[in-house]
Amino acid sequence: MKICLFADAQSVHIHQLVLGIASRGHAVHVVTHKPVPVPGATVERFHVPGPSVTNPRRWEGRRSNYLRGFLRRFEVVNIHFLQDWGFRFHPPLIEKACLIASAWGSDIVDPPGEIPAEAELTQRRRTLLRRADAVTACGPTFAGMVADYGGIAANHIDILPFGVDLDIFRSAATTRTTALRKRLEPHRIGFFKGFREVYGPTFLIQAIPLVRDRFPEVRFELVGDGPQFAKCREMAATLGIQSAIEWIPRQPHNELPKLISRWDVSVIPSVQEAFGVAALESSAMGVPVVASNVGGLCDTVRHGETGLLVPPRDPQAIADGIIKLLENVELRQKMGRAGREMVEADYNWSDLHDRWISFYEQVRDHLTVGGTPDCLVESAVS
Repeated sequence: MKICLFADAQSVHIHQLVLGIASRGHAVHVVTHKPVPVPGATVERFHVPGPSVTNPRRWEGRRSNYLRGFLRRFEVVNIHFLQDWGFRFHPPLIEKACLIASAWGSDIVDPPGEIPAEAELTQRRRTLLRRADAVTACGPTFAGMVADYGGIAANHIDILPFGVDLDIFRSAATTRTTALRKRLEPHRIGFFKGFREVYGPTFLIQAIPLVRDRFPEVRFELVGDGPQFAKCREMAATLGIQSAIEWIPRQPHNELPKLISRWDVSVIPSVQEAFGVAALESSAMGVPVVASNVGGLCDTVRHGETGLLVPPRDPQAIADGIIKLLENVELRQKMGRAGREMVEADYNWSDLHDRWISFYEQVRDHLTVGGTPDCLVESAVS
């Protein structure tokens, strides 16, 4: 099968998806605005050709012709993140094509603290969802949000999550060395979502002194960068908790397991989340999660089983969750084991690659026999 992805070539999720599909013998081509090598795929910068003697059309016509080329060359064209590539124009352009739209999160719900999408862009994204032959979302909670946004039926959205590479994220919770080290060293709490308002880092900073009141020696490792980094450091200084925090720069994805393996608890205090791969990666390492009870985290953290879900924007609730886990080593270990088992059963990339390929084949074959895209509706989009 020949598959074309319109996507961010720098995304680790795209790299994982491509690698698995290509390893199963399928040809993958990535079209992107910022090309970087993607193992297993050919990569092309999105670029509408200029006018020429053989192609004298205006820009709109040249773009339509450019996009038709992909629809002719590939059996499946999958747009990851509802970027405006131009497929929304001219219904004849996509009449007989296998076009799939995959929503990611901030393309559907504007992250707090960031510039919201303009009304025109929102309308184009909704049109793309309605005209696509199939729509995917990473989890059931987010699928409902996509359905409401696009004016399409939720049961016509296919749930295709991103997964975890279990060869990289290996549980170390039961090894003799790790167990001994964790008994001898102070407790370590980790955060690796990054310092953006949507990820709620300021609420974690405010929770730290509350945790230290019960566990004075506890250490916090905060990983990443972002627009709220300076604010968080200032808050830490004001609260007098600098000595409890290690600020760690953003790490390559394959280096994260080394950090997570040191932690007793992983904290995800997001105020908005479409899915929650960070929660799955922590669970894969056998580390229980304290996360906000929002969006897709409700799908990737099983409350009381693999971690604890707490109210968003609530430092006291975050602190209470951390303290509960630190006070009970047996509970931490039980949740760690359950988390690893959950990821192995439901979010192993190796299994998910087969699901993505099967989905592509089903959409392609449905259109080949003249099927009508289920996600299309007749009512106007507001």
